[in-house]
Amino acid sequence: MHRVAVTAQRRGVNLAVHTHVNHVNSLTPTVARAAQTLLEIGVRDVRNQGVLMRGINDTSADLLDLCFGLQGEAGILPYYFYMCDMIPNAEHWRVPVWHAQQLQHDLMGYLPGYATPRIVCDVPFVGKRWVHMVAEYDREHGISYWTKNYRTSIEKDDSEALSKLYAYYDPIDTLPADGQDWWRKQQELVTV
Repeated sequence: MHRVAVTAQRRGVNLAVHTHVNHVNSLTPTVARAAQTLLEIGVRDVRNQGVLMRGINDTSADLLDLCFGLQGEAGILPYYFYMCDMIPNAEHWRVPVWHAQQLQHDLMGYLPGYATPRIVCDVPFVGKRWVHMVAEYDREHGISYWTKNYRTSIEKDDSEALSKLYAYYDPIDTLPADGQDWWRKQQELVTV
């Protein structure tokens, strides 16, 4: 790593290493020493990209403990917390968009600006979006809609790529009763 860091400095490249710590209990003395060593040998930044996980780090107290630990004890910059992707068998880890927005709000002011992580939703077909960038949000049904500001090579001829709304879905068990009933009825229509 030292050789890579020296080469990067010589070439004017800002070298960064990203860690993946999701809870302050995972921030061990070994992790802190490793991060400090990276900084000492010339890595410009050590940043953390964690995953926001229900029941693990989904309170402002949990996130603040982790951020203060990362920054104060290990010299790791809290950078991003991604909302857990909509993938099979991970529904129990996911939080709804409104909860992520509330957490982002609650973190503001406690940490220096440069050490306040962004909470990000990785929206299918759109990519990373700060949670406050939602275009529309139906909290009862748990459907948020997002836009994108760029075209990929696949979309170069799609005149609607930048005006289209892309959906992201909250975990059904986090919805109000009416929203859960609506989804149950949608499932019944599909299975009929």
